[in-house]
Amino acid sequence: MAEYISTFTTGFSEIIPKILKNELPEAKIVSLLDGLVYYRYSNNESKINQVFVFNNNYRVIRSYNGEKLNLKRMAGEALRIKKLPRFNESFRVRYSANNQFVAMDKNLTRQIESKISKETHGKIERLNPQTEYWFLLRRENIGFFCRLLRKREKTEKNLHKGELRPELAYLICNTVPVKSKHVIMDPFAGYGAIPNQIIKHLSFQKLYVSDIDKSKIENMKKGKWNFKDTIDIACRDALNMVDIRDNSIDIIITDPPWGIFDNIGDINFFYHKMMDEFCRVLKADGKLVILSARKRELEDVINEKGLYIYKKLDTLVNGKKASVYVMTVCKL
Repeated sequence: MAEYISTFTTGFSEIIPKILKNELPEAKIVSLLDGLVYYRYSNNESKINQVFVFNNNYRVIRSYNGEKLNLKRMAGEALRIKKLPRFNESFRVRYSANNQFVAMDKNLTRQIESKISKETHGKIERLNPQTEYWFLLRRENIGFFCRLLRKREKTEKNLHKGELRPELAYLICNTVPVKSKHVIMDPFAGYGAIPNQIIKHLSFQKLYVSDIDKSKIENMKKGKWNFKDTIDIACRDALNMVDIRDNSIDIIITDPPWGIFDNIGDINFFYHKMMDEFCRVLKADGKLVILSARKRELEDVINEKGLYIYKKLDTLVNGKKASVYVMTVCKL
């Protein structure tokens, strides 16, 4: 059975087994690390590239482990591999330790390139190759010599400033179980990243999509999912949602402003007003999922309001440290 590794957004390891079970049911996990899953899979590997949340996918040629593991040793041992699978594509060799590119002895790299070229019939192309062979070392003292299957396309250039990547929005939506009977809300919908993933992948009874920016709401209303009776798209102030009844929402999943791209004034006052309104509209057993880089300010307000954080996932959003908070609303 062939072995593979796939990378994903840091912080969401606990969600990956569920996604693998749904997307690649034949896959057997060998190791699950932060931002990387190592697994065996015997079906068509093209299906791996279709898993939405995976960033980069690799076919493992050899795995390594041990406390004294290093990239030079891994490369040296790769030279002793008897045979590499034929793969007639141009390539280059890369080295990574703890998610950082690392330079390697040029003579050793030339030997690796020569071996790969001879046995796979691939052409060395260091600038714009069709594929890449990686020596990848993790801080958990596990390493891999592997061939790249797919590198994530850079979607950031197609996104608006501050808009979440689709795969991150999807992972956030999977931090809580959503059922077909649930009423869901995103009060800070922005460009619709979170609602779009909810609509594409989850079943629900009703979805409230709102934002204070009229132009963003108008754009979402032009979207292909506006016609559905189960979706309510409206311009609302998330701090004063007068048309939403008390105790009527099962789950809020949202990415409120961080005060970086939007001028929201006093962040503490903003979070206090936001949480008061969220607690009003949520049911007694309601769930609240919030992404924020303003962790200290948000946690202070959460504690003051008596909410219970039962899950906190630390992640990176465009290189900035952030956390996903999953909370319950405790009402007497």
